[in-house]
Amino acid sequence: MGKFKFLIILILALFLVCGIVMVADAPSSFDDSVSLIPTSDSSVDADSSNCENGVCFVDSNKTEDNSKNADKGSKADKMNYDSKYYEGSYIDGLYFCNDLKQAFKDAKAHHRNVMIVFDGAACIYCDYLKEDTLSDPAVQKEINDNYIILITQTSESPELTSQLNIYGTPTTVVLDEDGNELGRIDGYENPEEYLAHLKEISGN
Repeated sequence: MGKFKFLIILILALFLVCGIVMVADAPSSFDDSVSLIPTSDSSVDADSSNCENGVCFVDSNKTEDNSKNADKGSKADKMNYDSKYYEGSYIDGLYFCNDLKQAFKDAKAHHRNVMIVFDGAACIYCDYLKEDTLSDPAVQKEINDNYIILITQTSESPELTSQLNIYGTPTTVVLDEDGNELGRIDGYENPEEYLAHLKEISGN
């Protein structure tokens, strides 16, 4: 009986140690396997049935057509946008990072914030945000000067969506270089509103 109790205590101790190790490893404990450049699916059209007041509700069962043909934007700093971690053809004028760990690494190296845009399947307001707001030159300048930007569909990164409590799309979450949330923009905003909100969040 004594050996049985000892075994149970040993197993519980192991679970406790594993739990502590997992928590200690959590500052950047975002899902590393997320897809940060949404894949294209031309069979899905934008649908307004799940959308209201600038937000579309998260639907993990759909994907969205987001293929775009564009050239890379310009940025006169030391960021290596030619590396495998950046994609410049998704929205002309912006470089989207495709790796969350690399985003935080570059944020620390260049003293920037990390900006994650949560896109949604068949989300018409997401299309408005990309085509209108994120394509605006003033918004792009603010992002290029102060942020590492990523974009992902909620259906392609469910763990990250859950960790950051994303309930609708589009949602823009701004994190500092250590992964602490500085603020967020829920739903679609026009370029002027979005720019003002970004500056307010980052203190620019």
